[in-house]
Amino acid sequence: MKFIEVSEEAFYEIEYKSSGRGGKIRKVVLPFYKAVVDELPHGISSFVITSDLQGREQNGKSNRLLGELVAEELSLLSALGEIPSVSFVALAGDFYDHPELHKLGGTGDVTHVWNAFAKEFPFVFGVLGNHDIVQEQKLASNTIVLDSSSTNFRGLRIGGVSGIIGRSDRNQRKTQQEFLSALAKVTNFKNDLILLHQSPEDTSNNQVGDIEITNHLLSKDSGIVVCGHNHWSKAFIEIGKNQVLNVDHRLYLVTTANALKSC
Repeated sequence: MKFIEVSEEAFYEIEYKSSGRGGKIRKVVLPFYKAVVDELPHGISSFVITSDLQGREQNGKSNRLLGELVAEELSLLSALGEIPSVSFVALAGDFYDHPELHKLGGTGDVTHVWNAFAKEFPFVFGVLGNHDIVQEQKLASNTIVLDSSSTNFRGLRIGGVSGIIGRSDRNQRKTQQEFLSALAKVTNFKNDLILLHQSPEDTSNNQVGDIEITNHLLSKDSGIVVCGHNHWSKAFIEIGKNQVLNVDHRLYLVTTANALKSC
């Protein structure tokens, strides 16, 4: 599976509110993009990848986390025939924001977000970001949290590493050695899709990330690597033989050209 086209023009947007600096509430837009791959296994029409949906719905009394609203909107787009049916959702971490939107970078429970996607779509795979907490015993049965692990879904192999490099006594942090060991465990298999929360450093375009992750990817042919955590203005790059897509504050619908023609 390889990307042959990654759109830079959004086909849909959701307005939401988010914590800003200094306790200010921001009004933000989440763009939806389309990405075309050369092929998908039989039984997979499309899948969705996204991360860093740190906000809450702009309208409505329930004040739900943004991810819960996104799951509903995607389901509606599919029901209307505007996008192909979504076979699974891949989450790359950080889906929490405070109910009062009073502090940027809050950490909290995102179990409801995972379960919202699981309610609307056949399966949810993902990694946890450094601001995520989940109650694994309350996660829907059609969800898998990946951390130094891989799984197979209808012929597509998906691996992932949760968290970021940092002090291991803090939420979803690993020491550099722990993170790189986990990454090596995942990249030692031939995965079609690798989910990371922490991004590699994009040295070609001066985009922020971790250089040791970059160096590791340069030595591996791992296919498609998805990341978040740091926002890149240029979302789609290559590192060695890997295609890397940064989905921080973005959503991508990944499908084939033939599947798009049917919409």
